[in-house]
Amino acid sequence: MPHTTSLWHRIEKAIIRGLVSLIARFYLRRPDQTEIIAIKIPTFKVAFYAFMNELSYLLGRPAGYRLYTLNLEVTNACNLSCEMCPVNHGMMRAKGLMDFNLFTKIIDETPLLEFVLVFQWGEPLLHPRLFEMIDYAYMRGIRTMITSNGALLTDEMIGRILGSRLERITFSVDGTSETHTQIRGFPYETLKKSILSLKAERDRRESTLKIDTSMVVWDKTEPHVEAYLAEWTPIADRVQLVPRLAEIARRNRCRELWRGQLVVFWDGRVSACCVDYDGQLILGDANHERIQDIWNGPKMRALRRAHVKRRFGAICRGCGEYRTEKVSPRFS
Repeated sequence: MPHTTSLWHRIEKAIIRGLVSLIARFYLRRPDQTEIIAIKIPTFKVAFYAFMNELSYLLGRPAGYRLYTLNLEVTNACNLSCEMCPVNHGMMRAKGLMDFNLFTKIIDETPLLEFVLVFQWGEPLLHPRLFEMIDYAYMRGIRTMITSNGALLTDEMIGRILGSRLERITFSVDGTSETHTQIRGFPYETLKKSILSLKAERDRRESTLKIDTSMVVWDKTEPHVEAYLAEWTPIADRVQLVPRLAEIARRNRCRELWRGQLVVFWDGRVSACCVDYDGQLILGDANHERIQDIWNGPKMRALRRAHVKRRFGAICRGCGEYRTEKVSPRFS
């Protein structure tokens, strides 16, 4: 029976991967997003949730079908000060760490969750109970992923990462050695050496952890896209490019409001959008409300209705991304 189940899962994954590839290329017209979509939609059940959410978006319904993924900001503090990131360049809200009990409350009260990005703004490896959170989510059947700047990737941290139930870790890499070191103030060579050490130890332990890299594309890094891809594609399990956020007038409603995802800040406040770094689109408070209720609550419904009518508020009005042919936009 285990062999049969494993075979079925492989068939299911292959079918979904094929469908996702077609959808990304011909429907979304974003073929470079095939991999990340496939990661977040691994089963027919989740594919059905995604389809129904997309249908709600197309019909302009004020309610989404299913909330099945979350961004949980375990901290908005960061040990680096990257040029393009607002965390240490303009973020006004207080810095802090998410309480472990709040994290478990959110997990327990949102039983249909499938995937959680344990990150939003800040460096998640700074949280002293991060791996307890990841393992707690795993015990509830929830897959987890984090994004890190890699500056804390010591041998001890590598051991803690591989000893946890984390599914994927993405490291931020900005172009080549010169651009990365300049933009992030952290040596590129040190980061690469640490990632290679993590990969070697992962392989030695035969861990299933996936190691990805991601580069923010903007005028300083765009000339180095090809060099970045050439260097990291043989190393990482997935190599990603994302355009930098930019103030560009919005013309169309944003499908993110229907996609099945919310952002919970470290203090429990819930925002509608990952772009909202200072909390101007607060929908509720996870300390006192269930995430499921906030997902289709009156504020979220009102926001969806406003987008359907092309009435965009301050955050949404200027929500755009760096324009380049080398990577497709994430938000539209």
